[in-house]
Amino acid sequence: MIMGWNDHIDDGNELANLPPEAFNPFDVDGPFDPNDHWLESADEVDQATAVKCWFYARYCDPAHETPYNTREGGYLFIHGGPYDPAVVLPDRFSGIVSDEIIQDIIDDLYSEVGDKWAPIRYAHFDDFDYDERFDLQLHARNEPLDKLKERLEHAQLVLTLQGDENARRLAINLVFGAAIAAFEAFLWETVDYSVENDDDTVRNIVTNIPALKDQPMKLGEIFEKHKNLKEQVKGYLQNLIWHKWDKVVPLLKFGLCIEPPSFKPFDEPILKRHDIVHRSGHDKSGKPISVTTSEITELCQKIEQFAIDINSRLAERRGGDF
Repeated sequence: MIMGWNDHIDDGNELANLPPEAFNPFDVDGPFDPNDHWLESADEVDQATAVKCWFYARYCDPAHETPYNTREGGYLFIHGGPYDPAVVLPDRFSGIVSDEIIQDIIDDLYSEVGDKWAPIRYAHFDDFDYDERFDLQLHARNEPLDKLKERLEHAQLVLTLQGDENARRLAINLVFGAAIAAFEAFLWETVDYSVENDDDTVRNIVTNIPALKDQPMKLGEIFEKHKNLKEQVKGYLQNLIWHKWDKVVPLLKFGLCIEPPSFKPFDEPILKRHDIVHRSGHDKSGKPISVTTSEITELCQKIEQFAIDINSRLAERRGGDF
């Protein structure tokens, strides 16, 4: 996962809830590192929040960052690690925060991922290289919505197939995953079309999205970067994980200048899709994932309605096509 320094937080309010004195003035350009003097005397809630934010700024679930070796049955930690919260947290915070708070956070992190976390790599413009092989060819503003409807319809046709019960069960899981993939594709295509056809969108994204606006740049690079600015933004979109709502919402709000509907109805489906794709249809305790055809139908309806709402808000914002 290639990220800006503060992109790790799923709930953007976590850091915002900390007082200004929580932040180390000497580390404004790096991952969040709390002011130890403040941390020692902070209340327990703020201490726990700061410690968790420090950890999430540096480590992530390897499912998002690290290739998986199916033959060996484990992740390949090619960027370093794995890192154990029980090692890194006491090493950083012992003597500053109580052992009880540290242990509670370790227990939470263990229940979330376990004792093997991957390091987060932080973004640079070079990580957003545009690759024309993955470029999108969109010719009308409504095309992402039309494609979404077609993809959802075709995926659901698989549910009508007959055959071996095990094969049908696998097909249901795959259709569930395909619905989420179609949703992600819609979001990407919608933003990409606006970037390609509206210079204001490019300007809005570059000046408002932390992963881009906070990029360091040498003076001698300014003209070259400016000339290729649209490609750099499109490269960022190509590398984005489109089910990370904390990344997608700012693109819609500050890039396309629309207020999106709530993504909350899709939180549970995203977790289920993760288990289908990354755990071969089992949850983290090893139990098989259960998906019903009615569940898929409901999910597809929610996705399509969400997309229609987005399209309508864009049309209202833009005053028609562009």
